[in-house]
Amino acid sequence: MKNELAIIIPYYKIDFFEQTLQSISKQTDKRFSLYIGNDASPNDPLPIINKYLKSNEFKYFDYKENLGGENLALQWERILENVTEEWFQILGDDDMISDNFVEEFYRNIDKIKRNKINVIKVSQVWIDESDLFLNEITSLETIIDAKKHFLIEYNHQFRSSLSEHLFHRNEFYKYGFKKFPLAWHSDNLAVYETSNFSKIYFINNALVRVRMSDVNISNRSDDLQIKLQASHLYREYILLNYLDFLPKKLILEELRKYREYIWKNKLASNISLFKSYLKIGEIRKALGSLKY
Repeated sequence: MKNELAIIIPYYKIDFFEQTLQSISKQTDKRFSLYIGNDASPNDPLPIINKYLKSNEFKYFDYKENLGGENLALQWERILENVTEEWFQILGDDDMISDNFVEEFYRNIDKIKRNKINVIKVSQVWIDESDLFLNEITSLETIIDAKKHFLIEYNHQFRSSLSEHLFHRNEFYKYGFKKFPLAWHSDNLAVYETSNFSKIYFINNALVRVRMSDVNISNRSDDLQIKLQASHLYREYILLNYLDFLPKKLILEELRKYREYIWKNKLASNISLFKSYLKIGEIRKALGSLKY
């Protein structure tokens, strides 16, 4: 019987890769397909891979062109082109999954299908370079209202990472990853668009350990300006495409941030600020926006 789940590892950094593979090799349920894509790393991962896995337990792609340096989402999608399983997870090359990760997927999959849910989220915790927990393990109700959770996450009231999500492959391909710089926010948007802003299924009994280290993009500060640019483009995309379900207070705040960014960076507006303000009944602000 064909596996329903694919685990994809976009490999480049070797620093914690062994811990990642250890967590894969310890799965209590082996009904998954493993895809490892080497993004032209200077460090050969095969000695570590062969230490933990037999040759028939993974599919390895040794790419000669580094796409992750251009945009991580390009590397993710390059490996994903080879996947045929119905569901997939993209696991960071320094993150780890609990031993029962795959087991819990299959324990819940029938209920997920009955509810026609396209995105699964599992518990996560940040860990440091010594595998020590940096915060509390996340926990949510089993079926999440995606619109409500989007607003919570958008307001930075709930942390999130790509590794803790599983996507229905066919639904994902309707949207794909938006290529924001550094793929910053690309995963967040993919979660909600693949879910059609409807429902997300949460599994409390499985855990992803998300690595925070000096080599981790999320933890770096030397690329702050690029992240600010990505946040601006993400904000612009949300305002252009999903204004209708945002509360008025949030729209006003995001339009203010948008105007500040384009003014500070001398950019043209890709949003009709006039129409956006008019839509929420802010006539005075609409008239004031005509200069942009």
